[in-house]
Amino acid sequence: MQEIKSYEPNTKLKGLAAVNGLVMGVSHIYSRGNININPEPLDTGRIDEEIKKFEQALEGVGMEMQSLTDFASGLDDSDTESILQTQYEVLHDPEMKASVIALIRKKRIRAEKAIYDAFQKYIDLIKSSNKSFLITRLSDLRDVRDRLIRSTQQLTVISRFGKDAIIITDEVSPLEVVAFARNGVLGIICNSGGLTSHASIIANAMGVPMIIGTHTATRQARTGDVVILNGYEREVILRPDKETTELYKQEINRHNEEEKLLRKVINKPAETLCGVQISLQANIDFAEEILNVDKFRAEGIGLLRTDTLLMNSGTIGMDRKRQELFCQNAFSIKDSSSITIRLLDVGGDKLLDIKNQEANPFLGWRGVRILLDKRELLRSQLEAICRVAGQHPGRTRLLVPMVSTLDEFIEVKHEIEQTQHMLKCQNVPVDEKIRIGVMVEVPSVAIQIRLFAKHVDFLSIGTNDLTQYTLAVDRGNNLISSLYQPLHPSVLTLIAMAVNAGKENQIPVAVCGELASDPFAAQVLIGLGIYELSMTPRLIPGVKQAIRLFTFDEMKKLADNMLLCNTLKEISKIREEWEQQYSEKRSDEKKRQE
Repeated sequence: MQEIKSYEPNTKLKGLAAVNGLVMGVSHIYSRGNININPEPLDTGRIDEEIKKFEQALEGVGMEMQSLTDFASGLDDSDTESILQTQYEVLHDPEMKASVIALIRKKRIRAEKAIYDAFQKYIDLIKSSNKSFLITRLSDLRDVRDRLIRSTQQLTVISRFGKDAIIITDEVSPLEVVAFARNGVLGIICNSGGLTSHASIIANAMGVPMIIGTHTATRQARTGDVVILNGYEREVILRPDKETTELYKQEINRHNEEEKLLRKVINKPAETLCGVQISLQANIDFAEEILNVDKFRAEGIGLLRTDTLLMNSGTIGMDRKRQELFCQNAFSIKDSSSITIRLLDVGGDKLLDIKNQEANPFLGWRGVRILLDKRELLRSQLEAICRVAGQHPGRTRLLVPMVSTLDEFIEVKHEIEQTQHMLKCQNVPVDEKIRIGVMVEVPSVAIQIRLFAKHVDFLSIGTNDLTQYTLAVDRGNNLISSLYQPLHPSVLTLIAMAVNAGKENQIPVAVCGELASDPFAAQVLIGLGIYELSMTPRLIPGVKQAIRLFTFDEMKKLADNMLLCNTLKEISKIREEWEQQYSEKRSDEKKRQE
């Protein structure tokens, strides 16, 4: 690719928000530097000297890693420490050490060349696997490799940055994130990276705003440029002009004021202005996020996804013990909280290592369809969940995904009963009252919801897929993104049908899709009669604040008006009017607090 040399003002780059935030600072182009490997062979008499150099590098890098781990331990985040400990273990892997020493001896090569070759063997294996969840870990391996090589060459990379620095780099490792945070940087922008990478997880834990996947940021920016990192809009603005700078200064001040208000509301109950209680729960993907349940005062876990855990094992048929540990960690939150564990839901946009590529993966082999075809996988997961649930009676809800027929749900329910019976025969405690629910995300379920409601203990609405299937809009297709409208009256009508079926059968109905995290949409859902919303933990305070400013009658009127809309223009108008009203209510609330 031809290098970009035109440094235009107001250059905008799009990416993915690994960690939300809005900051403006001075760019610092960070590079680990080129690794220069000397390929010339060693004299036989220098082999022991080169091995000693390698062992000293191991010790030096180990001390550096320990220092960064000690700094990160101040987060009181055991999972962040675990990630850093994993890198430490890579450094001291006896097989890796033996491999490097063997290469030095047998091939008579220098330490840096032996380190590079030994690590490259593993890196090439991961690349050839084409498994995205493993490829996101490559940065970790390269970082340990490069630190060792630089240590043998007595080179250093990270220096101190100004407090207003925003790092722009090709990729970033977990240890670099910790080092940047220790230096007080405002944010991080990367050309590449993954949302599930260890670096992203640690940046989130340390509260460092981070945008990844910009592709060209390092070529379009210069050290010293003013840069705006806007995680909320997944956007980077390089060299903003005076007007844009002033606009964002005001926006940053507004966000700071908003954060102050949210900190005040976080410990208050989620209830409407007239006192109707709403349960705000957390959607959890990774063990690293579980601490956020208590941090943001979620009333339990409304959706514990097991997908990433299973796929990160390198196969969808992972061992039961690891699944048990993951579920057990979820129960570490406050004793009274319920945990809704969703069974494996891969396929569609969550790629599987399968031989036959599907023409329409969203309509293909996914969710419960895979579980019923791979009974050993289903039984392994059910056993893990039931073993943990037996230790925490009354707290577990088990959610079956991607159901399209009642037969599928009945089959899974039978497997659960069989699993419980097997455990009881082994004198393993089980939760006799474990609740079993179905995801309402396929129109066939929504249309027959009164039938399903007679067989389940609860309903959980997945608005992402329900919208996509109802409107026949691929939510990942940019060409038709404007047609993806989760608040379309047809979608709301199906949600209302689920609410009515829940009332008729006296079972709870929840929404666990992304729609619940939008304050406006949350009020529409509450107005329809949904009192349980589950979302990304960090977004709970914003939804809670909006709930506390309106009465239930206002929300019901809002929902009724949305159901009557005929066009997207009408929906937009209602939203604009609500946002104006919301702004006024927030302003009044701020004055009362002052």
